[in-house]
Amino acid sequence: MTLQQGKRRRAAARALVASALLGAFYLLPWLQPGGKPALLLDLTARQFHLFGMQLVPEDAQPLLWLVTACIAALGLLTVLCGRLWCAYICPQTVLTRVFRGLDRLTTFDGIARPLGPLLRHGLWAVIALWTGITFVGYFNPIGQLVQALHPFALNGWECFWIAFYALATWANVAHLHEQVCTHLCPYSRVQHLITDANTPIIQYNAPRGEPRGPRGVGEASVLHRSRGLLDPVTASDYVFRAAHPAIAGAMPKFAPIHLGDCTDCNACLQACPIGLDIRNGHTSNCIECSACIDACDDTMARNQFPEGLIHRAHLADTESTTVRRLRVKPLLFAAMMALSLVLMYLSAGGPL
Repeated sequence: MTLQQGKRRRAAARALVASALLGAFYLLPWLQPGGKPALLLDLTARQFHLFGMQLVPEDAQPLLWLVTACIAALGLLTVLCGRLWCAYICPQTVLTRVFRGLDRLTTFDGIARPLGPLLRHGLWAVIALWTGITFVGYFNPIGQLVQALHPFALNGWECFWIAFYALATWANVAHLHEQVCTHLCPYSRVQHLITDANTPIIQYNAPRGEPRGPRGVGEASVLHRSRGLLDPVTASDYVFRAAHPAIAGAMPKFAPIHLGDCTDCNACLQACPIGLDIRNGHTSNCIECSACIDACDDTMARNQFPEGLIHRAHLADTESTTVRRLRVKPLLFAAMMALSLVLMYLSAGGPL
C-alpha cells in the first residue's frame, strides 16, 4: 500500500465511522417503528422503549448484561487492535474532528480573517445546541420537545438539561479538545490493564531514525546504506539525549552519512493534537489517531526515504520477545462477552 493510499484509507475510515455515529445519534430519537419510539428512556412514565420493546425498571437486567457485554467487547477490541475506540469511535474524537472541519470550511478567501473564527464558533454553537436537544430527546419524546421550542413552552428541567449539554458540548470540543482524553477520560488510565505485549501501538523506529538531524534531499536512507540500523541500546541512548538535553548534554555533531532517517523536522510533534513527541516513546496519553504517521510519511516521501519510520507495531516485536501463541487477555474478554450475552438471553426470558 502506497503512502497516499494509506492516508486516504484512514481518512475514509474516519469519515465513514463519524458519519455513521453522528447519523445514528441525531436520527435515532426520531425513528418510530410501529408508532413507538425506537429508543426512549421515559423517566416520567418509568418505561424504556427499545426498538419495539417496552421495558419497565424490573425488566432492566438484560440491559445490564448487554452493557457488560459491550464493555467486554471494547476490551477485546483494545487488546487485539489497540486504541481504535479513541482514534475512530469516541464521541469526543468525532465531534472534535467535526469542529476542526468547520475551521477548514470557514477559512477561505471569501471570508475576512476576523469573521472566520466567529462563523466557526457560531456554527458550532448551533450544532452544540441541537446536540443538547437531541440528548434530551432520548428522555423526552423529541417531537414534543421540538414543538415546545417555538412558543418556548419548555419546562424548567428541560431548559436546564438542554443548556447544560449544549454548553458541555461546545466547551469540551471548542476549548478542551484532547485534554479531555489526557486528563478526564478513565479509558486511557486502564490501558496497561487491558493491553498486552502483542497489542499494536504507534511507535518510532529509533534504530532506523537515530541519530536524528537535518540533511539535504537526495541522500539515501539507512536502509540503503552500509550503516544499517543501530542496536536498540545505542538508539535508546540517542533518544534520551535528544529528549533531555539539560541532563544528557548537547548531541554530538554527525556527518550526514552517519545520520538516521529522522530529519528532526518535528512534523510528527506539530501534527499531534495533544502535542506528544512519539519519538520519546509511547505513552498512555496517545490516542493513536495516526496523525504523526501521516506527517512523518510525508517527510519520508519528500526525502525519498521508505515510509514507516513511525508505524504501528507490537511491543513484543520491538523488545525482541517471543510472541506467545496463547494470549490470556483476549480469551478472558471473549469469554466475558459470551457469558454476558448468554445471561442477557436467559434473563430476557430465553429457555433455561
